[in-house]
Amino acid sequence: MLRNALIPRRLAAGVAAAVALSLSPALVHPADAAEADRYLLVTGTGSANVSVLRVEDNGVLTRVPGAPFASDTGSLTLEITPDGRRVYVGHVVSGSIIGYDLGADGTLREIAGSRLDFGAPVIGVTITPDGSRLFATVGTLTTEVRSFDITASGVLAPTGAPATPVPGMSGLSLPQVTPDGRNLIVSTFIGASVSSYAINPDASLTQVGATMPTGQRPALPAVTPNGRYLYLSNEGDNTLSGYVIAADGSLSNAPGSPYPTGGTPHGSAITADGTRMYVPASSGGEVDGFRIGADGALTPLPGSPYKTPAGAMPGRLVLSADENELFVIDTLTVSGSARVHTYTVAGDGSVAPSDLPPADTGVVFHDGPSAHLTPAR
Repeated sequence: MLRNALIPRRLAAGVAAAVALSLSPALVHPADAAEADRYLLVTGTGSANVSVLRVEDNGVLTRVPGAPFASDTGSLTLEITPDGRRVYVGHVVSGSIIGYDLGADGTLREIAGSRLDFGAPVIGVTITPDGSRLFATVGTLTTEVRSFDITASGVLAPTGAPATPVPGMSGLSLPQVTPDGRNLIVSTFIGASVSSYAINPDASLTQVGATMPTGQRPALPAVTPNGRYLYLSNEGDNTLSGYVIAADGSLSNAPGSPYPTGGTPHGSAITADGTRMYVPASSGGEVDGFRIGADGALTPLPGSPYKTPAGAMPGRLVLSADENELFVIDTLTVSGSARVHTYTVAGDGSVAPSDLPPADTGVVFHDGPSAHLTPAR
């Protein structure tokens, strides 16, 4: 979902997958959550693996032994369970979802029996806030949402709810569960639209409100932690679309939407209090910072935009647990493998490069909603 030149190749890979179809370390989970390390997980869409970097309190990032860990081809989406103990990765080329145990030392081990093969591209996965269910968007030019229970062993079991077709030409659709777990939001990269669904007790979905238009090639839906606002990065016209999420989950346009960004906006980060948002502009070589108003409207932060290092395209942003650092992750870079650049966050929300060296993830072509910081255990 990055850059115009990459769109045909990636979509072709997803369609080709559909047509064609036609580890070992013991895991230790400490009882004292305060002592548990935090990790940054980053997938390699082009290298079929997942990297894990230990995050120190001072923002230093260190790749854990054995990383990156093998996955299937086209790792486009990754989610971590709320307890921080399991990871699920979806693959756009292999058409699979794989579950992993995440050890206290940062190692990944594939969960026995967790692999699901769909025979079609898996575009996105999202997990409910209670960690009990996973929703996945699957398909090529048109997609559908499928639902799974996350069992005690980590294996995914179909809920029995019918699959829900995503309206229109819904290729490369991405799902996002709202923070209260009541709604599922699905954006469509090809169809330039976004829809909201109520999640019923049996995991079936009921659309609420109208399907809303977005800008061109919307990527990576981002919902504020209070669940009131939704933002989509429109890669095709260099804007952000903002929406107000009503109590029933229906969507309406936020005041002033769409908001201009640098070239090819992608995977954003929102602060825990929901007052600031950071967006990487991949082809623009910058990070755009915004203040989120009480009505959901966006205004630039002081000094925005903030330049990123030459020779790399910033594709994904992740805030540290204390929000003193902003991790800027390459999607493509002249160095080959994606690096993570650490920026410091000032009191006014502005960001600046830190003195820390970039951390090499070891993965190639990082794309999609596939970089996350582990929650506290």
